[in-house]
Amino acid sequence: MFTLTQTVDAPPAEVARAFTEPVPFAAWFVADGFTTPADRVTIDARPGGLIAAVFVSADGSSEVPFTIRFGSVDLPRQVVLYVDDPEEVTVELTEAGAGRTRLDYRSTGLAPEQENEVRTGVAHMLGCLATYFK
Repeated sequence: MFTLTQTVDAPPAEVARAFTEPVPFAAWFVADGFTTPADRVTIDARPGGLIAAVFVSADGSSEVPFTIRFGSVDLPRQVVLYVDDPEEVTVELTEAGAGRTRLDYRSTGLAPEQENEVRTGVAHMLGCLATYFK
């Protein structure tokens, strides 16, 4: 299990769009050497709904499709996501004053040997999310 916190310069209702709309989602959900084109993202933001998207390598030579399943959805306060079985992610969005949001990202279910790599990738993604809302 690990938790990461990111402060975002936007109110929770705006930050919630990063989980419900293709353009803001694509801006932050990236991996080393890969982007997620917004036109390759579909989002059904309801319990049991899916985020379906494709990572595309920087040189365009490879694509990696992926899906993320929504658990509970209580936006703009909280969303639960199932990234990979058995990983469960809980994202909590809290008003942090002056139009800012505190985003707490908690991951459970990963094998201990996976946590460091995933934590590093998620930290990068959350930085991209914060940059998108500047």
